[in-house]
Amino acid sequence: MAPAPSFRGHLWTYNPVRGSCLLLLLVMSNLLLCQGNPCPSCGPDLFAISLKSLTDLFIDATWLSHEFHNVSAVMFKEFNEKYAQGKLYHINATNSCHTNSFHSPEDRYKAHQLNNEDLSKWTLVLLYSWNNPLYHLVMELPSMRELSETFLSSARKMETMSDKLQAFIESHFRKIIAAVLQTMHDADSSWSRLPSLTSSEEDRRHSELYNLFHCLRRDAGKVDMYIKILACRTRGTC
Repeated sequence: MAPAPSFRGHLWTYNPVRGSCLLLLLVMSNLLLCQGNPCPSCGPDLFAISLKSLTDLFIDATWLSHEFHNVSAVMFKEFNEKYAQGKLYHINATNSCHTNSFHSPEDRYKAHQLNNEDLSKWTLVLLYSWNNPLYHLVMELPSMRELSETFLSSARKMETMSDKLQAFIESHFRKIIAAVLQTMHDADSSWSRLPSLTSSEEDRRHSELYNLFHCLRRDAGKVDMYIKILACRTRGTC
């Protein structure tokens, strides 16, 4: 199977993604597109999938998005407990997220009002927006000797899972990519906090890491919610 395409830093690159999980996710994305209105990319064979096979697809899809959110939550919790106690980092954390300008749905009720295409679009917008921060997080954490290997391992895992989720959306939701890039361009929400992340001032660096982990946890939660809504719609359990 050819490597899955991934949009990174405004350039198309190709990252090989191994394992059966991604294959299942790609088939599932076709099923979501086929729900309701016909779509040219949907093949008739997809409708012949058994209920058990369909259930298996969603187990894999929701597991990946759940793990994506879970790892981000663990990273934030551990950093908060070890480095943010007695600090005031939390005061500006919510307002500092570089994805705030998108105004993507915050809660399940609002997300349920969107159709499958819009939910997929917001999923991809958020994932693309975290490519640059995650890349620098992985690259810069090794130089921060006060942080344990656990943080670096978790950051690498987040980056890998984000790549897989992007490949899942991109492979069969190609028509929304132009709209995704236009949304990102219009919002002008590029991440520009690298100087703070690499600062020689420990407090400034820790404050930026706190904000980064806080925002990553929030947006990973949105991605997880959107994918689970898409999954439950196809199963008819929403």
